[in-house]
Amino acid sequence: MSLLNKVSHLIRSSSVGCVPQCAAFAVQQQQCRGIARIPHWENHIRFDPAVGRKRPSQDVLDRFRRLNNGLWVRAVPGKHTKRYRKTEIWQATSEYYVTCTKEECWMLDKMMTPYWLRQRHYADDPYANYHVRHGIKSPRVDYKGELTRERPKVLIEDSVSEQHFYDR
Repeated sequence: MSLLNKVSHLIRSSSVGCVPQCAAFAVQQQQCRGIARIPHWENHIRFDPAVGRKRPSQDVLDRFRRLNNGLWVRAVPGKHTKRYRKTEIWQATSEYYVTCTKEECWMLDKMMTPYWLRQRHYADDPYANYHVRHGIKSPRVDYKGELTRERPKVLIEDSVSEQHFYDR
């Protein structure tokens, strides 16, 4: 007797009244979902089978940059696509980098190994002004310097840091 016949015989002889007809086939078609079968778009942490350690996500390394203060920055999505259709203001502001939110930074830190979370010091680093948090302008300003996506308010952190910290 094959496995399929055994399972269907058990289902028919059980005391349960209504069992779907496809229940016997569900046992046969159950597949193992290993690391190679997980889609690449799922948020998961890969492990190296040879060493047994966590592997960093290559997509994160390609698309994001981690500053020494723990913030992650990224480019504006779609900054190279169909630029002829977009306004001059959008083209100018699309060259800026955007900081990630607290939740995004936490998620990106989880997807990296401790090697990539260390502070990095490069000669002629273009991000040198942004590694220290003091005096950095809010990332939520438009081309006029006005706050967007939130109500207007005084940023105490920026105003106080400009008075007392001289690191730029």
